[in-house]
Amino acid sequence: MVFRSVKIPRVMAYIFVGLFFGSSFTNFISLDLVANLSPVTDIALGLMGVMIGGELKKSVFQQFGRQLVFIVLGEGLLAFLLVSILVTLFTANLPLGLILGALASATAPAATIDVLWEYKSKGPLTTTLLGIIALDDSLSLILFGFSLAFAKVLLDGSSLSLVTGLVIPLTEIFGALALGGLAGWIVKWVLKILPEREDVLVLSSGVMLLLGGLAHWAGLPLILTEMAFGASVVNLAPRTSRQVFEALKDISPPIYILFFILVGAQLQVELLTQIGLVGIIYVIGRTVGKMAGSWMGGSIGKAEESVKKYLGFALFSQAGVAVGLSLAVAQEFSEAGAAAQEVGLLVVNIIAATTFFVQIIGPPFVKFAISKAGEIPLEEGAGDEKR
Repeated sequence: MVFRSVKIPRVMAYIFVGLFFGSSFTNFISLDLVANLSPVTDIALGLMGVMIGGELKKSVFQQFGRQLVFIVLGEGLLAFLLVSILVTLFTANLPLGLILGALASATAPAATIDVLWEYKSKGPLTTTLLGIIALDDSLSLILFGFSLAFAKVLLDGSSLSLVTGLVIPLTEIFGALALGGLAGWIVKWVLKILPEREDVLVLSSGVMLLLGGLAHWAGLPLILTEMAFGASVVNLAPRTSRQVFEALKDISPPIYILFFILVGAQLQVELLTQIGLVGIIYVIGRTVGKMAGSWMGGSIGKAEESVKKYLGFALFSQAGVAVGLSLAVAQEFSEAGAAAQEVGLLVVNIIAATTFFVQIIGPPFVKFAISKAGEIPLEEGAGDEKR
């Protein structure tokens, strides 16, 4: 009630509840418990992936495809370049700069999507934002593959590997798209013989969980796999697929609430004191890159004025992909030399600390963006851009 009265997104309430009961304060929800409940996180992210994919209709790409491509390239590449250059200039450590730059290009979907759903926002900015979130991680994986391969060359003098730099990231991306697309094609045919809503719920949730397990087993990006499933279902079966998304949306609230409480529980306040100048530079470079890049991409792609002006405010959140890839860096460099191990440790600490910060400020800025763009229905004072 307090958060609603001051018009703060409800996701912030869930995160703060988790923060209070987490390791930073009461430790009622310990980090060990959060780790043991990791399947809840996977289910929530998988569910969000399917729902995001369901928004990627053929008509959306026909109308917004050009601007989506330019905006993703603009905000992703500019964030990568700015963070890489600034961190390298400040630390004189090119491997660290390259890896942090690649991680800066990623955007977390969870908190962003929850805000869009809470306020039932609709319009060009909302549609573009959903598309950006869906495409963003693919670019991040490619940039990360190149950066990690080049960083290893600089740190240990090994030869640059085409497999590490390009083949593996592309294999993961196309593997996820193929797996999700195949699942959507199968569900399209099964939907024709399932008249009951309960049967649709069992089918859609079962396929979603199965895809999550297969993605983990095959080492494929979870959210991208689930997005491909949602997108293929909504485009292959535009009429009957509505039942799938309605059924999944009905079961989503308790899963999302628990997910964001767990997100809050694993945020550690003490990390803010460890962010240091490199972390501050990372946040500044990433923020400027996302905002300026989305404006540039929107301008080239001829996006609407509200998209160019406010999209950058909705791209602050960082979690999932960035945190996961930072841990992959630490693991990759754990058995290398001292310089490589130091880079791995710095990457994990900087991403963990900055994630705390941007997870807190991200949702309010998403609300600010869709409000200023006039895409919150019946909101008093909304619609400035349309007048």
